[in-house]
Amino acid sequence: VEQANFSHWKLVFLLTQFMYVLLELDRPIMLVLDDLQWADASTINLVLGNILDSVSNSLYAHRILFVVLYRDNEVCDEHPLVAQLVRLRQSESVKIKEMPLSTFSKGDICSMIASELRLTTRIVAELGGIVHRKSSGNILFAVEVLNSMVRNSVIHFSLKLCRYQWDWDNISSLKTEENVASFIITTISTLQPKFLQTLRILSCFGYNIDVAILCLLDTSCIVPFGGIRNPLRYLVDIGIIEMAGSLVSFTHDLIQQHVYEGI
Repeated sequence: VEQANFSHWKLVFLLTQFMYVLLELDRPIMLVLDDLQWADASTINLVLGNILDSVSNSLYAHRILFVVLYRDNEVCDEHPLVAQLVRLRQSESVKIKEMPLSTFSKGDICSMIASELRLTTRIVAELGGIVHRKSSGNILFAVEVLNSMVRNSVIHFSLKLCRYQWDWDNISSLKTEENVASFIITTISTLQPKFLQTLRILSCFGYNIDVAILCLLDTSCIVPFGGIRNPLRYLVDIGIIEMAGSLVSFTHDLIQQHVYEGI
């Protein structure tokens, strides 16, 4: 127990000193902590407790901004994050601003579609209502619904009208999912086996992974025939994953979670 306590405070000391060094660089710093609904008590207490308290009492505390992101619908009253948030709200040394993020409204979706299709919001109002209903206002899935409509030529460019139009019969026959999660699962389940297998491999490494590591698996029997790079390009094109440099990431952690749980 004593050794564990010593290791803990040693880590606190090292991370705190590291933060002090960064703050002395005389430049603003933003530290983003995402998906804290999945963090355990020790991690939350370390970052939002020990380290934040030390930094907030520093002479250069005004140079750092902590951004904490979490899904409030997955954080119960017993979650360790709740206790830390209550403490921070009562703290005099930390200025806290909470910004709840809601889903997109029907008007937001209509404005987005109007902008992309170069049409007025009046013309796209009914289409926007359907997309909003099918995506539950989640912008990631709203984009996926629209991409699906374009891929299936439900939305297409009319040379006669010189603008985009859509097929109301096909739109009305599209299956409406009960929730956003089931929609993405349905979309993924329609993929060819090689693309689905690639997604399963990616999900085992978490939210993102370097392509160089994936290429090491090319000789493995678990990788689709022809290597892993070709499936990656297709998955990027349909919006399930994205690539920034050599890093491959899921476009949303919910997608990674659903794929991994389906293995």
